Amino acid sequence: MPESTPQRLLKNAERLMAEKGIAATSVREITDASNANVASVNYYFGSKSELLLELLKNRFTQLDAELLARVSDVETKTNGHVPDIRELTGAYFDALAHLGFDGETGQLDPFILLIQRASAEQEVVLERAQDYHAPGITKMVSLLAYSVPEERRKSLEIPVLMGLMFTASVTAMIAMNPEHKNEILFSAVREFLVAGIEAYMRRFADAS
Repeated sequence: MPESTPQRLLKNAERLMAEKGIAATSVREITDASNANVASVNYYFGSKSELLLELLKNRFTQLDAELLARVSDVETKTNGHVPDIRELTGAYFDALAHLGFDGETGQLDPFILLIQRASAEQEVVLERAQDYHAPGITKMVSLLAYSVPEERRKSLEIPVLMGLMFTASVTAMIAMNPEHKNEILFSAVREFLVAGIEAYMRRFADAS
């Protein structure tokens, strides 16, 4: 089935914004690449900013679905026990890596580059796009919280925790060879993230 006009606009907007930057990509460039009328962005999304928001929301929904599957798999393998912090954090990194790299070529997906652009240029849109109550994040955070005394769980500051995990993961992926995933660096960064989040959670668990 041929792609719809909104699908083409989203696909080409992601590619162009990742390559050139968000501000540097014009609406006309997006519509020309999508074989669409220049007014189509406003018609379907309201503005370029809202198109970016829709694009990021779609991608974060994909990420959350992948995260939910991996966290559920980790939980299943524990046979009723609370999953380890390291396993849960590793599941998050692996979910993002699954979305961020082409499984066959190892090349970085435009989504990761777009996230970097959005962080630098469109921070408000990036924040609006993230749903900290999505099923995958909710499940992971609820399991992580078991490592902290109940009276301290509200102090975890979920946006801060997720920001640390997300930023560290994305930054590491961008730093890798843009043509192919560096497996040694990839493993080292994964371990760095896992150890960092474990230390973060332990600080709340051990606080006097």
